[in-house]
Amino acid sequence: MSEQSHAIEESHSIEHWAMNRAHQIVVHQGMSLVEAAQCLDYKRTNANTYALRQAIMDCLVEALTRGAKAPATRAGNNPITES
Repeated sequence: MSEQSHAIEESHSIEHWAMNRAHQIVVHQGMSLVEAAQCLDYKRTNANTYALRQAIMDCLVEALTRGAKAPATRAGNNPITES
């Protein structure tokens, strides 16, 4: 497999992972927040707001960790090399 096709495949894999994680966060933490807000439950709303924020932060850290493992690329999927 060429380096360019590997970079494209990895890009699609990362995009797929990001979409799945965003969906999971919205379905779980987002819906819990909506339900608490609809019930006018201040404590649950605050707790679910924190849980949603924490899930987003955890996901961003995970994405940065995954990104650090992959080689950085420029537009056109050419690996960035130090000059």
